[in-house]
Amino acid sequence: MTRRNRDSGSGLLRSALNSSRVPSSTGRTSQRDTPQLQYSQQASRDVSDDEFDDAASTASSDAWVMNEDEHIEIGDEWESLLDTALDALGEKRAAAREKTLQSMLRLMAHTYMGDGLEGRRVMLLEALRRSVRSTKSHVEQERALHGISLWFVNFGTQDEAESEFASVSEQLRVMVVDPAGDSQVRAQALGALGVANFIAGADFRDAAELAQFVHTRVLDPALESRDMSVALQAFSTLGLLLTVVADGDSLLLENIFDAAFDSHMRGLRADSVDVRVSAAQNFALVHSALGADSDYAFDSQDELIGMLEMLQHESSKRLGKRDISVQRTAVREVLRTIEDSNAPELKLNLHGRIVRFGDWTRIVRLQAFRRVLGGGLPVHFARNELVQDVFEVKFDSTGDDFACNRARVVVNPSSELAKMRSRDIRRRRDARRDELLSDLD
Repeated sequence: MTRRNRDSGSGLLRSALNSSRVPSSTGRTSQRDTPQLQYSQQASRDVSDDEFDDAASTASSDAWVMNEDEHIEIGDEWESLLDTALDALGEKRAAAREKTLQSMLRLMAHTYMGDGLEGRRVMLLEALRRSVRSTKSHVEQERALHGISLWFVNFGTQDEAESEFASVSEQLRVMVVDPAGDSQVRAQALGALGVANFIAGADFRDAAELAQFVHTRVLDPALESRDMSVALQAFSTLGLLLTVVADGDSLLLENIFDAAFDSHMRGLRADSVDVRVSAAQNFALVHSALGADSDYAFDSQDELIGMLEMLQHESSKRLGKRDISVQRTAVREVLRTIEDSNAPELKLNLHGRIVRFGDWTRIVRLQAFRRVLGGGLPVHFARNELVQDVFEVKFDSTGDDFACNRARVVVNPSSELAKMRSRDIRRRRDARRDELLSDLD
């Protein structure tokens, strides 16, 4: 991921990020049109933008379920609402700050903010970082960390993302390796660290360095202590980072994954089905990347295939129906990739347009962005140039078709966000009244 071209404003995440546009340093070209991928915990299927509450994701949260009968529209008022939320983050009560952060997450996920908040973007990031440093509430920390991921997704094309990346990265690394830290907080910090590096890191070497850090300092200790929350996020973050390394230097990718091979084999034996699936997907990701120009095979491929086949036929007596179905589907598609270089194609219906994902790199990246954006993913596909560049898709946001199908930002009338909106309207009404009275005097 090279820095964006400041002169043209359009060179987002070139080089290692978009291998279909820039060849790797080893001469390997990307096989973006080859159907070599699968989608996470689900079989290949069509997914509409109405389904993006992420309920089927391992990183799902009830906070992102947006029902059809929730009818208050935010529209262009988001900057005013966000300013109100920033003021509310100064509350002394942790519970109040948690509710405020919940509202901010909804706004940041379901609204593209990249062209707004001129002069206040760093202030927003600093407010999130202050909440991350809070020791009174793990919930506050988790939500603030999620907010940092959303900040980089929203402002990744702006100069502030580059200038703030180093200090944010340092803060997150300290949290990730803190053995006394809460597991969920550490996992969320690791997710934010991976997203920030993917978007604002200098190039594939930055991603490679972080991948080695995640493997040795986070993944192995998490597997040793059976911390499945951290292990799951470690495998997911590794996958995201490896997509960048693969686009930059295939030999470096091979060396990094050779070192992490045994850890991924341990992941296949983990207690958590989600951890097994995430580890298995990384095998398929790396195999498809290294086998793009040749018949690549892992050194211990027979052992790997034997383990995958055992998981595919594991008895349902040990696992619930949902878990066994998830595991069998995922493992079956990983085996197809490793043995036959085949995998299903994922199709998403975004604003009436079908977007296809037919390789492991794009699917792994989609999973990462979906974990961050939840139900707001269609909004960012349509409006966020960074997301469009990552997935090589463009939307015409000026046409009638887009206007008819565009997603609305909606909230429950009784929610904290709706109450904040009402308070903001009253505040502005009072300000206008005071101004008029002052003129009369």
